[in-house]
Amino acid sequence: VITVVATDNSSNQNTTTTTISVTYNPPDTTVPTVSITSPTSASTWSTSSSAMSLGGTAGDNVGVTSVTWANSASGSGTASGTTSWSISTINLVAGSNLITVTARDAAGNSSTDTITVTYTPPDTTPPSLSINQPSNGQVFTVANITVSGTASDASGIQQITVNGALATGT
Repeated sequence: VITVVATDNSSNQNTTTTTISVTYNPPDTTVPTVSITSPTSASTWSTSSSAMSLGGTAGDNVGVTSVTWANSASGSGTASGTTSWSISTINLVAGSNLITVTARDAAGNSSTDTITVTYTPPDTTPPSLSINQPSNGQVFTVANITVSGTASDASGIQQITVNGALATGT
């Protein structure tokens, strides 16, 4: 309540008083909170799937108006929900994907949480293999022979098995 009094300069000093009521609403300067909780609350995650989903929570003293996401490697969008939010599909590129989730309130305040997702595509390339010895069609007069060759693969060789008419070896 604000009271204003005006007094004149006359000998009897006449006064007039008036009041007004005002309300002060301070600006909302409190940033919302946001947390990634699914598939993990850790700051990193590794997967062999080319797409993933995220979920989490957000809160604010007045109210969260939106939750959005962006993948530094590709794509962005809006999550479903606000205080409990989810993102059904985030496409990943091979390697590191920094995903940032941002919660905003009506006053424009925002906060973020991030997760670094490492996508390692499944190995679908078969190893290369060649036989150096013996040569194809070579005839032997001994029962035991040595077989040699080379094998390579980007993810390494686990095992090489040699199958012959009379014996098998690893």
